[in-house]
Amino acid sequence: MKTTKGLNLREIIVMAAIAAVFGVLYLVWIFFGQFIQATFGPVGWGFISGFWIIAPILCAYIIRKPGVALIAELIAATIEVLVGSVNAGVVLLLGFTQGIGAELAFAIFLYRNYRLPVLMLAGIFGTSANFMTIYFLYGYSQYSNILTGLMFMAMVISGALIAGWGSKSIADGLSRTGVLANFALGKIYHEQRNEQYASQEQ
Repeated sequence: MKTTKGLNLREIIVMAAIAAVFGVLYLVWIFFGQFIQATFGPVGWGFISGFWIIAPILCAYIIRKPGVALIAELIAATIEVLVGSVNAGVVLLLGFTQGIGAELAFAIFLYRNYRLPVLMLAGIFGTSANFMTIYFLYGYSQYSNILTGLMFMAMVISGALIAGWGSKSIADGLSRTGVLANFALGKIYHEQRNEQYASQEQ
């Protein structure tokens, strides 16, 4: 399904709303992540890190236009800073690198493929960018290669499942309610449903 490259007002509003909601949830997830890391260490934290990549993938999957993933993650990061007064520099840097990571996966396929494997790849790229950023910011080189390797693997799994598969599940659920009828995903869902009805009538 072909779409125009520019974002219209409806898409901008919905993208900003979704990103803002997840910006608040990201902030809550930070405190949960601190508990997980204190209890289970960096590997345990890695398994929940994909949550921070949901906003860009969810918005990109719904709207299906260039730049959506990056913009959505930057909006979410900005909301984190405004609501939680967290370290603005670190949060915005993470938002940028995570957003770039997710955006890259869609760019590789020229913004024409939004199937589950691509969404999972976007999640993997997003958590990989997260890993590289925090590795240098927080001096993770102090940990052993085995521990950092396990942490990275945990983040990759989390990116694929929580960010990739999770975002698709959320968006597909919204599509079934009809609230996304005016967006690329909603139109595709409507077309597929009509095709199913037509095949059943034959």
